[in-house]
Amino acid sequence: MKIVFSIICLFVGFSTVAHADTVELKKQGSKINVSIDGKLFATYNTSDDLPKPFFSPVRAADGTIITRSLVDPEDHPHHKGIWVAVDEVNEVDFWAEKGKIKNSGVKIVRAKGNPAILKVTNQWLGEDDKPIVTENTVISIYANRLMTYNITFKAGAKPVVFEDTKEGLFGIRLPNGMREKENGSVENNKGVKGTKDTWGKPTEWIDYYGPLNGKVYGVTLMDSPENYKKSRYHVRNYGLFTISPFGDHAYTNKKQPADPKHLKPGQKLNLKYGLYIHSGNTKQGKVADAYKQFLNVSKKKVAQKKPLKQQTKAKKVAAAPYEEKSKALEPIPASAAAASDDCNCAPVRRRRGLFRRFRGRR
Repeated sequence: MKIVFSIICLFVGFSTVAHADTVELKKQGSKINVSIDGKLFATYNTSDDLPKPFFSPVRAADGTIITRSLVDPEDHPHHKGIWVAVDEVNEVDFWAEKGKIKNSGVKIVRAKGNPAILKVTNQWLGEDDKPIVTENTVISIYANRLMTYNITFKAGAKPVVFEDTKEGLFGIRLPNGMREKENGSVENNKGVKGTKDTWGKPTEWIDYYGPLNGKVYGVTLMDSPENYKKSRYHVRNYGLFTISPFGDHAYTNKKQPADPKHLKPGQKLNLKYGLYIHSGNTKQGKVADAYKQFLNVSKKKVAQKKPLKQQTKAKKVAAAPYEEKSKALEPIPASAAAASDDCNCAPVRRRRGLFRRFRGRR
């Protein structure tokens, strides 16, 4: 009986280990539901009725929703959950939802694991309903609630200009309570605190945390050193929290010159960002460790090729015995040697003759 009980405990233990730290994606109509260890974490919304795709609601580990409700927002109704949008792309205002960002494809790259991976294709449409740019974004979601966005914009048939603006690009709208103007706090990786001193500044990451229902939760935005330039943060005391590379002039109160980003027809632009949801303040949420994780998992992987010298040497070593034997057997036609599995063709002839003599005796 003790042996049976031990086997059951062992089986349960293995089941628990297999289930822990697992992210799972499930498609349900126009939505992708994300669960972590069997509990709903976030929902990605792609319906054609929406002005753009976005994640909402998004939950902390205990189930608390840390994105502002979409119902009766007190201001800025275009701040929806977690989203990608920016102002003034070829003079179309996608930030304020005057231009439509239409989802044209969702591919679940890895349905279950750590991370689970989702690839979305969104078309940023112009007034002629043709895509100004096509956005292909790979979203990797980890069990510790780190989300990495690998965003690639591809210009359509015409040149594209991302104008210098503070309204963008990737971010989240936090709920009341967490906001700095109530009881929230803001801190960057250098220890600088407050939206006033962190707004518009380039830095590795900024953490925004505050209380909800008696507990403290936080959200961190992270910039990647692999981006074409350093990004700046649109972090406000009323809960808006985004990051963008398109606003040197706007973010410095016009002290720096405008730096719009131009793309030729068909040209691509890649950007990488991280968003991390945690419990507690910056230190308790281990934000610095999460940033190291982001750098590690999002870094560009370079394919390693074998040196040409090694390949040449390997070929010479393998070819040498056959070359030596072929020289010793010059009377044998080259075509006959190539057709045989063994280029030492003289012994083959002797075996063939011996075989014929045995056949004659039979």
